[in-house]
Amino acid sequence: MSLHVISVLVLSSCSSDRTTTIAPPITTATTTSAAPAPQRVARLGAAVSAERLAPAEPDAELVARHFDSVTPENAMKWSTTRPSATTWNWVGADAIVEFAERSGLDVRGHTLVWGQPSGNGMPAWLKETLNPADFTAAVLDGIDTQVTRYRGRVQRWDVVNEPFEALSGELQKNAFFERMGPDYIEQALRAARAADPDAELWINENATEYLPAKADALVELVRGLKGRGVPLDGVGLQTHLFLDAPLPAGAIADLIGGLRELGVDVALTEVDVPGGSANRDPTAQQALWKQVADECVAAGCVELTTWGVTDASTWLDSPTVRAGIPFLESFTVPTRPLLFDESGQAKPAFDIIEEALTRR
Repeated sequence: MSLHVISVLVLSSCSSDRTTTIAPPITTATTTSAAPAPQRVARLGAAVSAERLAPAEPDAELVARHFDSVTPENAMKWSTTRPSATTWNWVGADAIVEFAERSGLDVRGHTLVWGQPSGNGMPAWLKETLNPADFTAAVLDGIDTQVTRYRGRVQRWDVVNEPFEALSGELQKNAFFERMGPDYIEQALRAARAADPDAELWINENATEYLPAKADALVELVRGLKGRGVPLDGVGLQTHLFLDAPLPAGAIADLIGGLRELGVDVALTEVDVPGGSANRDPTAQQALWKQVADECVAAGCVELTTWGVTDASTWLDSPTVRAGIPFLESFTVPTRPLLFDESGQAKPAFDIIEEALTRR
């Protein structure tokens, strides 16, 4: 998620006219036989870095023990994997995929097409490729190269990340839109399907839980793609949340339901819940985790992935990110937005998520 989106969301009061009814937990009849062990009804995933999955690092054991899938936080973005038009760097991505295979975990490849012009978005060489034909060829070749390399090893790909403008339902006029045309999303999805016919193909978007017009636009985009026979298997909702911007009740469940009606799976792909002001009661944070998990499961999501593993490595505590988010600038304590604390101990939020995801 871009820093601009976060900054605006936490400084404004968000409202929604969306409503939904959350179904009660399904109960089973009592029998004399032993009850089966609880099974998760949706995957629990985490964004990871290769460095923190090294054997001596605590994240490796936590992820292998408690999670079902991993998302490379930055190791598969083109700013990392393709630093120049002729150079590839697979070190971090390979390490994460190999860890997942050893641990019996799925991999969500993240991401193939992302128009953010700064930070870890588009690499400089691609931004500077101005000829539309050369740009298109480079993009389609990049998708083919990366997806083919991990064919059969990456179960699902965030093919296109954040196609919409930060705060509206308009498609972002990024370099992909300008040089490949408004159908660049379709081109990217078709290229990924050709490279690996068995991998799930996803679109990933931010802030839809706070912006009803953007959520509606996402539904219409999916409707159009599916109507044209474009290969699209799922939609990821990033779900970076903030106690200072209350989440409208039912917003997540309503959007998940609308998307599932179009024949796609839905996942919450980048969830974190920073603690709000330094002295805020932690029960408010736990309540928001519960709201998110309950709506996700009740509406039929297939995955809930947190953006990080422990509070020690959250992106929200990096100096660069804090400098770009006004409500974080005044923090004198860590944000502590994840399910495990700095020492790797499970927090109450983990139990909340586990209970929701194993509901029967």
